[in-house]
Amino acid sequence: MSFLIAIFSSTHRIIRIKTWWATIQNMVLSLFPESIASVLRVEDAPEPYQISHSLNAIKHGGIFGEGIGNGMLKLGYLSEVHTDFVLAGIAEEIGALGVTALTLVIITIVYRIFKIASRSANKVYYLFSLGIGLLIVFSFLMNSYGITSITPIKGISVPFISYGGSSILALSVGIGMVLMISKKAKL
Repeated sequence: MSFLIAIFSSTHRIIRIKTWWATIQNMVLSLFPESIASVLRVEDAPEPYQISHSLNAIKHGGIFGEGIGNGMLKLGYLSEVHTDFVLAGIAEEIGALGVTALTLVIITIVYRIFKIASRSANKVYYLFSLGIGLLIVFSFLMNSYGITSITPIKGISVPFISYGGSSILALSVGIGMVLMISKKAKL
C-alpha cells in the first residue's frame, strides 16, 4: 500500500510510468478488447529519450556489431553508457553474437555458483551461494530488460561490467566467499 502511495504522490514517478507504458502499450493492449484498451491507452506521453536511444544502439549493432570502439551512439546519445546502458553500448559495438557470448559467460558463472551451492552440506553456505548466484542473475536480467523496455530502467548495474565501485566490490567479496565455500564443499 505504501508503495502505491509513494508512486501516486509524486508527479515525476507517474510520468516515468506513463512513459514506460507508452512504449509497450500497443503490444499489450492488442490482447484486450477495444473497450478496455481505449481506457488503458495513454496519449501525449513524452518520448522515452533513454529507451529509444538504447533500442537504436541495439539495432545499429545488428548481428556482428559496429566493431569495438566504433559505436557512435555512446558519444552523446546513450546516457550513462558506462553504467545503466552498458549492455546497449556493448550490443552496438559487438552485436547480438557478442551479447550472447557475454550472456553465456554469466550463465556459466551462475551455473558454477549453483553447483557449489548444491555440493555444500552446511545450509548457511548453501543459502549464501544461492543468494550470490541469484543476485547476479537478477541484476543481469533487470538491466537487460530495462534497456530493451520490457521493464522501466532501475539503475541496477550489470554484474562485473558496469562502472561503479560498490557493485563490483560487493560482487567480488561475494564471489570470494563462494570460492571459500567451494574449498569446504564435498566433491
